Amino acid sequence: MTLRHIVSWRLVGETREERDARAAEAVDAIAPLRDSVPSVRALSLHRNELFDGDNFDLTLIADFDDAEGLAAYASHPEHLPVIDLMKRITAGRVAVDFTL
Repeated sequence: MTLRHIVSWRLVGETREERDARAAEAVDAIAPLRDSVPSVRALSLHRNELFDGDNFDLTLIADFDDAEGLAAYASHPEHLPVIDLMKRITAGRVAVDFTL
């Protein structure tokens, strides 16, 4: 079984350039979790390319063995500062979790 966790964020910023800077900051903080959190099986980040201003700006796709793996990621000491960062640089968040 694989649990897929997808999160999309609307980033703070009036211009595409400001949101690009926030996206780069988020990617720099989140991408290392792929290697530092043992329960992460796969992790990728994707910047929105079309319909700027209408779509969410950045999406995370992460895979875990199960809900316990996701919970371990959520509470991992290296993930906690990322949560604080994302709260500061985002204006909205949506998420979905499902089994593949």
